Amino acid sequence: MPIDYSKWDKLELSDDSDVEVHPNVDKASFVRWKQQSIHEERAKRNQDIKTLEAQMTMYENLNKRTDNMLKNMPLSEFGSLENIVKYLNSNFDKSERSEGEYVDKDIPTYNEMVEDLIEQLQKELKEANKDPTDGSLIVHKLAEHRLKIQTVMNEGKIKLAKLYEEKANHISADDMHDAWNSSFVNKSGKTVAPSVGAPDVAGTTTSSSVSAANFQNPPISQTLPSSVKSFISFDAEEDILKLDPKTKAFGEIPASDFKKSQQFLLENMEILSDQQKDALIMSAFEYEMEGDTKKCYQVIHQGELMQFIKELYDLKKIPYLHTSEMENIINNFFERIFFNTQNEMGKKQFLQSVQTKYDHIRTRSKILQEQDARAIGEDESEGVETIQLKSLDDTVQLKINLPDFESTDPNEQLKVSKFNELSPEMQNAVKTESLDVINDVLSRMSVSEGEKVLEIFDQADIIGINAYFDNEKDFEELQETYQEQMTQADQGELSAADQDDLD
Repeated sequence: MPIDYSKWDKLELSDDSDVEVHPNVDKASFVRWKQQSIHEERAKRNQDIKTLEAQMTMYENLNKRTDNMLKNMPLSEFGSLENIVKYLNSNFDKSERSEGEYVDKDIPTYNEMVEDLIEQLQKELKEANKDPTDGSLIVHKLAEHRLKIQTVMNEGKIKLAKLYEEKANHISADDMHDAWNSSFVNKSGKTVAPSVGAPDVAGTTTSSSVSAANFQNPPISQTLPSSVKSFISFDAEEDILKLDPKTKAFGEIPASDFKKSQQFLLENMEILSDQQKDALIMSAFEYEMEGDTKKCYQVIHQGELMQFIKELYDLKKIPYLHTSEMENIINNFFERIFFNTQNEMGKKQFLQSVQTKYDHIRTRSKILQEQDARAIGEDESEGVETIQLKSLDDTVQLKINLPDFESTDPNEQLKVSKFNELSPEMQNAVKTESLDVINDVLSRMSVSEGEKVLEIFDQADIIGINAYFDNEKDFEELQETYQEQMTQADQGELSAADQDDLD
């Protein structure tokens, strides 16, 4: 077997061989400083490793207890510290605690740490004027704390991996061993003297060479116990009607296949959010307006299933998705409403609710279609709405102010910057300093595009915009009032207040 000498490349030498220093520096002193620095860094690195390893062990034991509680304890028992202590002591070793060279000998046990945490959460609820004995509130806060602990663990594992890597890259003589000062035990259990020969390279791989790849951050969804999840919900204003693919697939299930709907919800209960339910119901409008009444009814039916189940779950006042609680509600709902052959009143009432909502959406869709038809007719008869600039005084030409493109003044440079935001066509129109040319460009823009142009005009002080009118009639009325005031001013009949308004 070839001998691997590469391990010696990382050895930190402690003698003075090949040490070159400045002529004015004592070589022996330099070597001693270097040796001391290496030993101090190595000692601190080993201490940091042991401390982080102890912390990771502590967090893992705390998470093991909180995960077990979140999964198996009834919600009602979380509001009682006495019940929690009893549960912990009956399911975990109450004397178990962190151990290690750098761990305080008087550190509380893991069970006591969890108890202290619950007391702290109850105190926070009390300070917020909330019921500290409300189990659902305690569980919510405990789940939040669990996520924070996982984040700290992920960061700690990354630091630990880096320390392992540093240790592997700076092997000391203490980390090395060879065949001349070691022995091994064979299968029979007898101690066998090693043969004289090459260094023992087979045992040089130690725990210090653990790769950082072993400590990649797991997704947050994987850091909580399986019984605690989040509902799918798109809360941004532009995504308020966004459908998750799972919700859309649920809407495809035929209204008569209750078994399939039940199984789908049990496997994808995270879709049971208010936002997803509303988004599915709103999609029914599209099908109805397209003339697909069957699909419209089907989607409304599935949306009503989601709504009924979510309303029952909300009575639990659990602010997140607790899978075991949701599973019970889904199963009980389908068993009592659809699979109870002795009493079909529940199914009848549910279908009546679906029909009522369908009738409402069908009526609303017709109204929307009529409104759209009228709007199209108005557009065709009146033309497309655009923005045009006009002066109140027809005898006065609006002044167009071009920025000073050569100026170094910050204010002028800012105006130039805003001017450059205009389209090339509008920039050329402004440079003509002709209102007619500018209005010609505006006439080919939509109202929203025109409004952006006016905003730039104002910011760059190109044209001051004093008022904005939705129709020509309002402008003409203001223009008439303006002309009357100007006439009175010429005749000296304008009051001081009116003069101020005019100015």
